[in-house]
Amino acid sequence: MRKIVGLFLLFFSISYSQPQIEIIDPWVRAVPPNAKNTALFMVIKNSGDELDTLTAVKTDIAKMVMIHKTVNEDGVMKMVHVHQLKIPPHSTVELKPGGYHIMIMGLKEPVHVNNMLKFTLIFKKSGKIDIKAPVKMK
Repeated sequence: MRKIVGLFLLFFSISYSQPQIEIIDPWVRAVPPNAKNTALFMVIKNSGDELDTLTAVKTDIAKMVMIHKTVNEDGVMKMVHVHQLKIPPHSTVELKPGGYHIMIMGLKEPVHVNNMLKFTLIFKKSGKIDIKAPVKMK
């Protein structure tokens, strides 16, 4: 009986300490029909007790997707590729214009306002999370 209780407690503690990722208000910036690039924004919430890391984003609408951060270097705004984005426990990370964002490069076709675009977010611990994001003028 002690072994069963011990296994139950071990399982409960492992499952309880996992990250709990929620994607809030994802959206893609509307761009002119001939544009080749745009960006995906959202809030990533981790309600769990453990850190998780966004390691990649995949989509069929573009040739390449990368995590970027906008930085100010000597008065010049630049985008810098970020290999991964940490989502601490009990916190949110906002991907927004002028900050962290998902750069969508080499659009295969134009995106239009109100289109719903599909993405797969890949987290180190939470695995794949599929989302749909509307194209918006913001």
